[in-house]
Amino acid sequence: MKVTVLGAGRWASCIAYCVNRNKHNVLMWDLPPVDGVETNPLFVNRKNAFMELPKGIELTHDLERAVNFGEVIIISILSQQLDGFFAKIEKIKGYENKKYCLNMKGVEVSTGRRLTEILLDHGVKKENIAVWVGPGHVQSIYAGQPTNMIISAYHEDYAKFLIKQFEKHGVLDFVYSADIIGTEIGAAAKNVIGIASGILEGAGLEQKKGPLMPASVREISIFIDRLGGDASTAWGLAFLGDFQATLFDHNSKNLTYGKTIIEKGRLSGAGFEGLNINSVEGIMTAKALIKKQQEFNNRTAENKQIKLPIVQAVDDICSGRVPLKDAPLYLSNKITEAINLE
Repeated sequence: MKVTVLGAGRWASCIAYCVNRNKHNVLMWDLPPVDGVETNPLFVNRKNAFMELPKGIELTHDLERAVNFGEVIIISILSQQLDGFFAKIEKIKGYENKKYCLNMKGVEVSTGRRLTEILLDHGVKKENIAVWVGPGHVQSIYAGQPTNMIISAYHEDYAKFLIKQFEKHGVLDFVYSADIIGTEIGAAAKNVIGIASGILEGAGLEQKKGPLMPASVREISIFIDRLGGDASTAWGLAFLGDFQATLFDHNSKNLTYGKTIIEKGRLSGAGFEGLNINSVEGIMTAKALIKKQQEFNNRTAENKQIKLPIVQAVDDICSGRVPLKDAPLYLSNKITEAINLE
């Protein structure tokens, strides 16, 4: 099968590697270089810090060629860029009939839309939309360590088709979920909890990570349920199952960011070299989830309104509304509040 990967960051390169390993023809796309000077190492010498691209993976800067190439188009870019990016894709004839798989996590901060909702708003058919999420770091996958991930779709047949095409037993095993709402919300929210974990670690409050886990599962499971999803999805691979990679593994950008802001006493600037803050998805996701919460509560009876104490704490801290010297205790109290949610 021909598969296009739109994006050429470290996760996109990992996905291209995994798909090509299953004998599919892969074409990777990246933005054209600024001023004609190529800076993406994959396009310079077919290597990045984690891998060397197999010979079977082609590269292009031509978006139209990339969209036309793939029978399945995998998208792996920053979540807040998806709407603007798809505005470019929809200028390509026949784009709406393509099959898409979103390999990214987030909620749009300006609208509160889940990422699949953005594709629907751009005219893509429901039966051609899936999401692929779950625990894993590129370093571990390249090393051959096994993991389990999840593919969710509006139509079961499409999800199971992708699982059959991309699964490699003993290395990358998939489960299917019919709950696309819970899968998307859970996968996005776990990045927020990753920042919370980093804040606790930076303050030397690792013991509070224990309560953070069940408290956040309770908070997000209620949130998913109120939004029309299945509360039990929060206990699966999209959320709880991804905690080791996000709350404890220092390859996690969200964990690293939360830890660094406490240790450095600032939200950005000196001391953040090597950490691309724009790629710390939990910052904008916290804002987006709070926006979604507020919209829901504005149209809902008081006794059924959603509370997101941990997400609110992370947003308050990352937005500078809570001084960093007070952040650990503030977050700790919000974790206790989440444990007692009804």
